[in-house]
Amino acid sequence: MTAPLEIANRFDVLVSLTPDAVEAVLAHFQNIPLDTASVKTTRHSDGTLAVKVIVQRLAEHKARAIQDALKKNDRVFDARLEHFWA
Repeated sequence: MTAPLEIANRFDVLVSLTPDAVEAVLAHFQNIPLDTASVKTTRHSDGTLAVKVIVQRLAEHKARAIQDALKKNDRVFDARLEHFWA
């Protein structure tokens, strides 16, 4: 028997590479339990940092609200949201 599929949300956020960049992104997820497997970072040679955050079981309106807040953050260059089956 297979486990039921759940919708997960992946946030792809592009920020400048500063010492507090990851904390600035994760501040938008402060009320959501995340573990180290939920957050991945990739440093780019142009001085930017890609932060990927995967959140399980998050309502659509909450996911969109987080994406909108990220886009309004001055430190964030781009914030994309993708839903997928986990």
